[in-house]
Amino acid sequence: MEYIQKVFLGVQDFMQKDPNLEELIAFLDDEPPEFRSVAYESASMRIALLELSGGNGWYNWKNFYQRCVRVHTFHIDIGLGWAFAKKGISPVAYLESLYPVKRWMVFDGMGYYHGLFNGRKTVKNQLIPGEVNVQNLDGFDQGLGRRLWYISKGDVNEANRLIQPFHLSRQADLWRGVGIACGYVGGNDKSSLEQLLNYSAAFKEQLGTGITFAGLSRRASNSINGDIELACEVICGKPLKAVLSDGTGINNLFDSIALNDLIN
Repeated sequence: MEYIQKVFLGVQDFMQKDPNLEELIAFLDDEPPEFRSVAYESASMRIALLELSGGNGWYNWKNFYQRCVRVHTFHIDIGLGWAFAKKGISPVAYLESLYPVKRWMVFDGMGYYHGLFNGRKTVKNQLIPGEVNVQNLDGFDQGLGRRLWYISKGDVNEANRLIQPFHLSRQADLWRGVGIACGYVGGNDKSSLEQLLNYSAAFKEQLGTGITFAGLSRRASNSINGDIELACEVICGKPLKAVLSDGTGINNLFDSIALNDLIN
């Protein structure tokens, strides 16, 4: 987790030099594959912030997106969400012009951001920012769930403790976010994953959906490792290949075209 944060901040520092797109991509691709998508997420946020501040359209961000989306799809969408959260702006009015970004993941980025920088409000008091409406709370809470995994430092007991105060109607999305973070970050052994599965109780399917997200991200970026394979075996009850072939749990999150593009 510390390394992931270092990668994110390192990209922000590099972009202070105002690199052109080719220089930026060369820098991002110097990051080893395992967490390279995090570097792209950070760059996506920075470019989107510049677009929002400049008011001159989305040319630069769209160009970046089109160059990199096939490999780093979820992370680039999440980075866009970071930018909207930092500006305190709802992305809804922009999403149609930014198609085919995945609305779900944009709001995920907003949820993670608010969990990181506004933890007292969003985690301790379970408040929802004004720029997030009820129709987009599912994505927001998914990102908040990812943040809860980071706050807990991957400790399954602490992650469960952080989720329990939230209203039951929000917990499914939080558990999905925990699954994404757990599957992507890795570092848990079989015993702790089994305990996490037990804690998720009625939300086991959503936890498994999060693991599927992480697996799809790792396959797209050619960074599959033993951690995601173990998480699929324990949480989803089948091998990674089988999980990815049927898109376990994500069928209701994206339209059929987007789903087919992610799975195949």
